[in-house]
Amino acid sequence: MKEVLKNMKKILSLVLCLCMLLTALPLAAMAEDYKEPITLNVFSEVANFGGEQKGWFAKELKDRFNITLNFISTNVDANAYSAGVAAGSLGDIICLGDTGEHFTTALKADLLMDLSAIDMTQYPTLNTYFTKAFDKVSNFAAEQGVEGKYGFSYSVAMEDNAWSEITDPTYGLQVRFDAWEKAGKPSLTSLEDLPAFLKAMQDAVPETADGEKVYAYGGFSDWEDCVMKFTWDLMTLYGYKEADFLGVNYATGDVVNPLDEGSLYYRALKVNNQLYREGLFDPESVSQNFDTYTQKLTNGRYLMALWGWIINNFNSADKAAEKVGFTTFKFADGAPQQLTISTEGGNRLWAIGADCEYPERALELIEWLATEEGAIVSNYGPKGLCWDYNADGIPEMTEFGWACQEAKKETEMPAEYGGGTFEDGENKFNHETIKLEQMVPGKTYSYSYKGWPCYAERYATALSKAWSEEYANGAANGIEFYRSLYEKDPTSISVVPAAAIAYSYPDMSDAAKEKRALFAPVMKQGSWQCVYAESDEQFEQLWNDMVSTCKSYGYDDFVEEKMVSINEAISLALNQ
Repeated sequence: MKEVLKNMKKILSLVLCLCMLLTALPLAAMAEDYKEPITLNVFSEVANFGGEQKGWFAKELKDRFNITLNFISTNVDANAYSAGVAAGSLGDIICLGDTGEHFTTALKADLLMDLSAIDMTQYPTLNTYFTKAFDKVSNFAAEQGVEGKYGFSYSVAMEDNAWSEITDPTYGLQVRFDAWEKAGKPSLTSLEDLPAFLKAMQDAVPETADGEKVYAYGGFSDWEDCVMKFTWDLMTLYGYKEADFLGVNYATGDVVNPLDEGSLYYRALKVNNQLYREGLFDPESVSQNFDTYTQKLTNGRYLMALWGWIINNFNSADKAAEKVGFTTFKFADGAPQQLTISTEGGNRLWAIGADCEYPERALELIEWLATEEGAIVSNYGPKGLCWDYNADGIPEMTEFGWACQEAKKETEMPAEYGGGTFEDGENKFNHETIKLEQMVPGKTYSYSYKGWPCYAERYATALSKAWSEEYANGAANGIEFYRSLYEKDPTSISVVPAAAIAYSYPDMSDAAKEKRALFAPVMKQGSWQCVYAESDEQFEQLWNDMVSTCKSYGYDDFVEEKMVSINEAISLALNQ
């Protein structure tokens, strides 16, 4: 009997230990999963926002990672970079506009963290798809005499040379189809036809439904430091890509020097001046910012835009049903720039600040942004509310999600998802990890909703049908229109190969930088003054003054040095 009791005690003791162990396991797991709340400062040269991330995206980050983001942007505070360098700290997550001077300065000032010692296998997406993007930044750093792993380039492709958009070209003439139709469908042969083309459209649609004056074209100045963007970007419609302020056509090898006599930039300035003098160009453009411009476009006050990605601020299903909205057009003699994507990524980059206390958690967040679900959530809103997977495992928008995309400023988010409008809570990075408009590896759909079946269904509208039949020779969207032209005549579209997309322009010499610092503001101001000239004579005088002043500051020396690397990039592109 004693032996039985003894054995029973042993059994009870084992059971008790097992119960204690099982009870402790969730606690251990909870302790392991628990993360203290932290704030990460994001220094950015591409964000159009400063301050704490709010709304639904802030709620996502808080719930998933217990992280709050605080943005410091040079687009909000022009002195943010110099202030950070002077203070010896840029932030925790760093998003730079290129691998140029600011990257080199930050690198040599030890403001960027060397990630070589971090185990990247704990970030499987970055570890699998971003190897070349990390190598690209590391190789550039090595050229500056600094060895290490200092970040990765942005907008990474899963395969090289795929076209970079699915429906709307990044750079493409976007025209209000309804205004074009009301104007009698005017033709558009070349850049110089633009004033007559737009005048006919503005005459047909002189004001919005709310009685506000409509301008054919407008812009803003807060993204500029040298040339006037809303003049320069007209050059993209002839195939030119920016290399600083110079224009490079990687399909032909041709280069536009803006200040050359009779250059394409000069022609575009002349056209914009004519638009202004005929009341077609918004006179408030020089003093307004991106937000004001976007609001005017959203309210229907512009009839032409130059970027496919911005038109959904105006376009909607309701408008499309009435054949109202922006669609892609083309100069008959043009060859629009069509970007491709690279497994090395583009020339912007992601990095971690040297003094970041939580690099693993910062990378965990960035890793999530690069996953399928992270990319979709961070762009289109919370899963289950704005979108979800259907029975076939394919993502599709909810009706609320469509409202969020088509009426961002007005659509209120539920309080439990962070409140405010959808736009208030949008992801403020403005900086991709993976290229959004590409297919998810192994899937039949893209990260972008533009490659989901529900998108094609929603936008197979009266607008797209009318544009397709009356202008685009049966194409369903802008990219399909470009592809159809390219297949018939490869010279009609200027495709930029991945080699050119991936090419990192080397830093300029100190002497060249000093010269650019002198002539760049003259070039920017002079360009705007030319657009606002009241006569041809005044235009020519302002142009000549700008050119002579810029050249006196060493403009030609800068161009000569820059052309060395431009020729190298062209050679890589043409020989790919």
